[in-house]
Amino acid sequence: MAKGKSSSQSNKDHYKSYNYDLNRRKRLEKLLKEQPNNQQVKDALGNIHYRRQKPKSKQWTPEKRELAHMNRICKRQYVEPKKQKLGYFEELKHEH
Repeated sequence: MAKGKSSSQSNKDHYKSYNYDLNRRKRLEKLLKEQPNNQQVKDALGNIHYRRQKPKSKQWTPEKRELAHMNRICKRQYVEPKKQKLGYFEELKHEH
């Protein structure tokens, strides 16, 4: 049976353990050799930090959750009856 991680790490610590800063610096220095006049690369070398962040807005607020729940309940209660398709001979019987 597979075991999980022995200690919980945040995503930031996880990327630090894989040398995020070092890899980014190497990639930028390689690009700087190819493009020595690129000012954006020079600025990026001075500002190396972890870029991924959590979303700032919550997707499910209590109001949205309650509205979705009520919508689900209402849809479950009302089920539109299916219309049966009549065959050719049954249509003739209903016309008379």
